[in-house]
Amino acid sequence: MTQTTPTTQIPQAAPMTSMTTDNVVPLVRLVKSMREMGCEPYMGEQDAEAGRWIRKVEKTMIQISIPEGLRVNCATQLLSDRAMTWWETV
Repeated sequence: MTQTTPTTQIPQAAPMTSMTTDNVVPLVRLVKSMREMGCEPYMGEQDAEAGRWIRKVEKTMIQISIPEGLRVNCATQLLSDRAMTWWETV
């Protein structure tokens, strides 16, 4: 089975909030809440899985009212392996 780099279109992100010690703890809490609601790490599997992962993450962010400025930071905390490597190149 060959793995492909995700090609799903990612919506335009709001400007990222710079990470300081003041907002790291809230970010960790938000990501923990996302995981408790069923958001799993995405490792860069096939495109169909990427789409489902993005929809789940977006829905969860809306449900727990994550501020727009933290959404990209929260989502990237759920990336690992090939997905994180891909993210670091975009």
